[in-house]
Amino acid sequence: MAGQRWFRIIEPPVLKYDDGRTELILAVPGEVWGLNARTGKLAWFAETQLTGNVCPSPVVVGSDIFLFGGFRSSGSYCLRSGGKGDVTQTHVKWQTRSSSYVATPVHFNGRLYWADDQGIAWCLKLETGETVYRERIPELRSGGRPIYASPIVAGGRIYIPTRRDGTLVIPADDNFSVLAMNRIAGDESDFNATAAVHGKRLILRSNRAIYAVGAGGQ
Repeated sequence: MAGQRWFRIIEPPVLKYDDGRTELILAVPGEVWGLNARTGKLAWFAETQLTGNVCPSPVVVGSDIFLFGGFRSSGSYCLRSGGKGDVTQTHVKWQTRSSSYVATPVHFNGRLYWADDQGIAWCLKLETGETVYRERIPELRSGGRPIYASPIVAGGRIYIPTRRDGTLVIPADDNFSVLAMNRIAGDESDFNATAAVHGKRLILRSNRAIYAVGAGGQ
């Protein structure tokens, strides 16, 4: 639609400590912050090279924080949570050039999965940041920036809505393959939103409509 603006709301994850403290984790250009969830005060921060803008939300797995983004796709980080003040020199566990500009990666079985806005599917090892695979998705034919949505995992499969080519389905394992590319006939508008699961149904949203796909379930 002419003149249409596209917005992305970053949702900071919540990290809970054994001593009862709760922090909001927020990635901003050049830094990541740990904010006291009760007071909003800065508990700690670390400097990063993710500059320009940071679209993906941080991913928290256990006590580790994973960061992606930067303009354009400048890298990724793993940091140990906690600390006080500047923890840049003490809490960074690994850093790589692998990144996502828009989508937030999903964690499953020690791996981080996503597909970037260039049409590349990624899988990284959680512990080291080592690339398991980096594969171009052959079924993307519409051109432009083909993917903005973040992946989700359901039933051992990863679901990623593409903007104009349907919902990509790939296995949640170390071997990349395209299991399906499911299109909704008659809707030529963009699918920018991340999918959701309700019961046995996959919920998809385009610029035109919301769809519930699947059988049964409440």
